[in-house]
Amino acid sequence: MKSKNIILLMVGFLFYPTSCRVEERHIPEPHPDLSFTEYTKYVKLLDSAYENGNHLDASLHLANLKTEKEIIFQTLENAIRENPENCSKIYEWYWMYDRHNFAINLVKSDTILFKSVVNLCGKLNPGFSYFTFLQTKQLDEGNHEENTEKEDSSKFDLILVRQLKQIYKDDQAIRNGLNKKNISPERRDSLLTEMEIIDSINLEKIDLIFKEYGYPSKDLVGKEGNFTPALIIHHNKHLETRYKYLPLLEKAVKDGILFDGTLKMIKRRMEEMEMKNLE
Repeated sequence: MKSKNIILLMVGFLFYPTSCRVEERHIPEPHPDLSFTEYTKYVKLLDSAYENGNHLDASLHLANLKTEKEIIFQTLENAIRENPENCSKIYEWYWMYDRHNFAINLVKSDTILFKSVVNLCGKLNPGFSYFTFLQTKQLDEGNHEENTEKEDSSKFDLILVRQLKQIYKDDQAIRNGLNKKNISPERRDSLLTEMEIIDSINLEKIDLIFKEYGYPSKDLVGKEGNFTPALIIHHNKHLETRYKYLPLLEKAVKDGILFDGTLKMIKRRMEEMEMKNLE
């Protein structure tokens, strides 16, 4: 009787549906906000991530494909539970959002859920929390406000600092208005029109600054002032405008004036815009 049961169990295992033993590969339907070129590109990258068993890349491309949040973040949690070293990337992406207000699609899909993953990383890696990551940033780059020495503002060009602060304030105020919950479609349309005008004015101001100072260094305007020109370029909706300033940004990085990660984020957005233009 026992031998018969063993045989039955073996037969059952052999014919057990593979879909139950192998993780399902979720490929979302095309999202209306994505072009055909974007959709096919990200599906190809997602399929490659599945083939390689790379849940981190899979979560990235699921977010790019505007998949349901539950699927995105379950995949992301799988990535860090399987390989806690992936938390380095998680921390980097959160730092770019927290420090520079640059958010990749994975972060933008739900910032609260993403922060919960950051906290989960800390629990899985007690010796490598987000705070520890910030300390590492301070040692490696020396540009995070919480972990760097106070800037010597006595050397700042205070007039230029005030100009850049106002530009940054105007840029963020209109976007904060758009991010508020429960605004009407009419109000959103009005804010979008206003944002386009503000972005255009800010770009003109930045252009004048470039002509007089080149790309302003941290020594001249501080960290926030140094970041603001790149932010304004990043927010401009015209691809040709970005290409116009790209050599200046690249030179600023080469000269050690601008953080390389900021330039990478701008270039990534340019790639996305180029894909849409192919349609």
